[in-house]
Amino acid sequence: MDDRRPLDTRRPDGRVEREIRELERAGELRGLPGEGRPFAPDPDADAGDAWAARHLVRTARARPAWAELRREVTEQRARIVQRLRAHLAWVDRRQAMLRSLPAERIVTEVQVTREADARVRRELAGAVEQTNALARDHNLIVSAAALHLPIATLDGLIEIAGTHRR
Repeated sequence: MDDRRPLDTRRPDGRVEREIRELERAGELRGLPGEGRPFAPDPDADAGDAWAARHLVRTARARPAWAELRREVTEQRARIVQRLRAHLAWVDRRQAMLRSLPAERIVTEVQVTREADARVRRELAGAVEQTNALARDHNLIVSAAALHLPIATLDGLIEIAGTHRR
């Protein structure tokens, strides 16, 4: 016999109910934790036909793609700002050191400092561009403009790193 009724995963069929009643009569369900208390309310009860999908997504701790992108962009920007703070502190230490150097070494050390600073800024500018590419992907997925991520600039992140460092 082919039963073509739609499967409702929220309601047990008669066989399961019979087995539960038999276990109850045999005393197998006595002394279990929570005995006599009602079940916790189902957080997905209001989902209607989407109950199973919502339940699976919630219990699997799945996140939409845009939420993962948002998390990744936020983490990458935080790492860039942290790296900028460290670099700005290094530049400050180098400048303090330059003030105490003998005159014949100043020109060479200033050049070394400028080259290192330029290299680090190029690396960080590349990292900002990669992060902005993820932010653009996020903004394409998210239709609500209020949830769009702003596009960062290296100068803007340097400003953030400099103001929170002091």
